[in-house]
Amino acid sequence: MTVYRKWYCSCSGKPLELEYQSTPPDEDEGGEPACRRCGATPSSDPRKTVRYEDVENWDD
Repeated sequence: MTVYRKWYCSCSGKPLELEYQSTPPDEDEGGEPACRRCGATPSSDPRKTVRYEDVENWDD
């Protein structure tokens, strides 16, 4: 079983799934998800609109 986290932003009034930003090729980290509408991220969310949901995957 694998558990992964889905991030959502409710800046538009309904949940919008955050998208992972692309990182430059010289960086090793995968980046942080960001809202395509307002730009909020899990670490930078001044309006407190970012939420998450843990999803279980039983296929493995």
